[in-house]
Amino acid sequence: MPAVQLLSVYEVGDPSTAAAEGPSVPLLAPGLPIPPSVIDDLSTRLGNLEYGHGQLVKKVIQVLASQMVHAADRFEQAGAQALQAAMQQRDTQIQQLQTTVSEMSSWESTLMQCILGMDRRLADLERRPPEPQ
Repeated sequence: MPAVQLLSVYEVGDPSTAAAEGPSVPLLAPGLPIPPSVIDDLSTRLGNLEYGHGQLVKKVIQVLASQMVHAADRFEQAGAQALQAAMQQRDTQIQQLQTTVSEMSSWESTLMQCILGMDRRLADLERRPPEPQ
């Protein structure tokens, strides 16, 4: 999944976010007619604010999507590392078991030789005439 790139960055305080100083609309008394130019100006400003808000929402979504992609990548890497560690541990355990089986096989061989030797010795003792008492 490709990383989302920001198209531009806005900083608080630069001209795109600076607030106009002073009253933008002369204070009107209630009940007085509002000139069409004031309504047009307010409508334009509201439209600009809505557009700016929409752009800001898009930027926030892009940043969050990018952060989620990076988090998913880190999670995937951590999972791969954990799997690799588990596989190494399994390989070590298999080697230990193979060593143990090999040692037991050697012991079994030695034990069998001892048993056969004792069987021969017993057979020799049984064939020997009894000693006078």
